[in-house]
Amino acid sequence: MEPNRRRYTMFQEKVVVMALALVFGLLSGCGLDDLGQSDVVSQLDSVPDAASAVDEFKNIIPDEGVPLISSNWSEETTALGVVGIRPAKGSPATVIRCEEGREVLPLTTLHLSAVERYLAKGEIIKWKWSVEQPVGSVSRFVPSDTSPDPTFETNVAGVYRFSLETWNADGVPSWNPAFYDVFVIPGEALYVELVWHTPEDLDESDTGPEAGSDLDLHFLHRWAAGPDIDGDGAPDGWFDNLFDCFWFNAHPNWGSYDPTINDDPGLDRDDTDGGGPECINLDIPEQNATYRVGVHYWNDHSYGPAHARVRVYIYSFLVFEAADVVLLDKDMWEVCTIDWPSGAVYAALTEDGDYVVTPRYENPYFFQD
Repeated sequence: MEPNRRRYTMFQEKVVVMALALVFGLLSGCGLDDLGQSDVVSQLDSVPDAASAVDEFKNIIPDEGVPLISSNWSEETTALGVVGIRPAKGSPATVIRCEEGREVLPLTTLHLSAVERYLAKGEIIKWKWSVEQPVGSVSRFVPSDTSPDPTFETNVAGVYRFSLETWNADGVPSWNPAFYDVFVIPGEALYVELVWHTPEDLDESDTGPEAGSDLDLHFLHRWAAGPDIDGDGAPDGWFDNLFDCFWFNAHPNWGSYDPTINDDPGLDRDDTDGGGPECINLDIPEQNATYRVGVHYWNDHSYGPAHARVRVYIYSFLVFEAADVVLLDKDMWEVCTIDWPSGAVYAALTEDGDYVVTPRYENPYFFQD
């Protein structure tokens, strides 16, 4: 029985060593070498000041020694190597801080900053920001992507991943880029978003009169009336001065006359110089209502065709998206209908399954002030 018992304890030893090796392997995998600095940022972005931040940062840098594992089943001692975080000597390290936090509403201006971490010597004197934006967003860092504390407007709903590289006074680059994710989530019951891309506009982020193409988002009440320009036998409703929410009628009063009840739609932004977005939100939709969504190409300003994209969010969830619909100057695109309270969204399509686009759409009864 003694030999069998010895074989059994040797098997136990191997199992324990393998389990410990797996645990240490997982712990070592938690280093930035494998997961990236975003995991470290989550540990550091609550640090109140730079002095305590340095101490906190040192605490998460593993010892470079070799841990020894022993067992009371055996007199042997096993050495396990740990792959830790070993920044290059003299390289700076930074993390990203955002005053507004990780979850914000659309059209929020973020205040970003680079929180410095010193692993050796040399003050950080150079910064380089970059961002992965949701499709359709053309925001820029202000005043520039080389500022230590830029601002950035989150125009479009979705995830923004910011990254930052730094250099110290000796020209040594940061040992790993810092990352920070911001989730832009609509907070209203109903949120409609329009963005567009105009290929002939080489800089869709610039601003100013006629600096880009001008598309407009329209949101119709069921009482909207007007001529039948599209020829389908029913009043179109587009450009109704009372019951079409668009740039001319950005905040109509469709619900209660009580101003404390937020039951009317609102156009958050009218973009006239390319890219968008234009956003319409409604916090308390009417019961048993049907709303219609449309896009009108008001003026191409000589930039040519535009590729429009519309997204509909219901209680923060993206439930409908129509993308890359090519529009020409003065085209009217009837996008979809929204039923309430079901929240069902139906694309407006022709019998052939094409989008409903009426060319050269101009309502003769619409008058501007």
